[in-house]
Amino acid sequence: MSKLITDIAIGGYLPGDSILHRLDPRTKILGLIVMLIIVFSYRSSAGAIAIAFGTAIVVCLCEAGRKIWVSELGRFKWMLVLAAGLNLLFDQGGQPLRVAGLELPVTFEAVKSSFTICLQLIEVITLSMALTFTTTPTELTKGFERLARPLGYLKVQVNEFSLVMLLAMRFVPLLQQELRDVIDAQKARGVEFGQGTLIDRARELVAILTPVLLGTIRRADLLAVAMSARGFRPGEPRSEYKPLAFKRSDALAAGFLGGLLVCRMFC
Repeated sequence: MSKLITDIAIGGYLPGDSILHRLDPRTKILGLIVMLIIVFSYRSSAGAIAIAFGTAIVVCLCEAGRKIWVSELGRFKWMLVLAAGLNLLFDQGGQPLRVAGLELPVTFEAVKSSFTICLQLIEVITLSMALTFTTTPTELTKGFERLARPLGYLKVQVNEFSLVMLLAMRFVPLLQQELRDVIDAQKARGVEFGQGTLIDRARELVAILTPVLLGTIRRADLLAVAMSARGFRPGEPRSEYKPLAFKRSDALAAGFLGGLLVCRMFC
């Protein structure tokens, strides 16, 4: 079912009951890694287009809604333009491109390479957002922690690293909301952003960043007090309310991803 959410943080979670929502987070994390390997293993436009169809299937399985995908992918448009422009500028291999008898300062190979790079970037961004759209930060953290457990034999503090990752992911939407509140408050006081000299704009930026930084420190202090009040002790084992468990759908997804990887290795 399409979600009527058009303004979410990058990496935000969309509640739902799709096929991807029901998969174990470890399956989705490993699936993302496999898909990224396949995406970057192709050097041709035909391969990138073939992977684009698989990415489109993932988008449909998320059931996030067209407006959300358009809005979220639109945030990366300047990054794609920059990547394409730099590739056109520095890739001078091949014959110059001719249009209507005019010779352009770019080559056909550069245009083809720029198209492939942009398509690969879109696929990577889409697959990454599909993971975050269908997996809560808590599930992601638990999945990474389970997958990284073998590092515990090397005396790596996996639990602490996973906790830090969880808190960082939790703070992203909080920081975004804090920034919006500060900007709205400054506008209510008559501050007009984007006008005046460069020094005036720098002062406006300080007027935003200072309260945002103070608000972030205040939230971090409250979080530390709350964790301490609930008996949190670094390094000690913690219980789980909902332990992770693989299901039949995870086995089917793993088999499908394994088949894709084998096909890529021999094709």
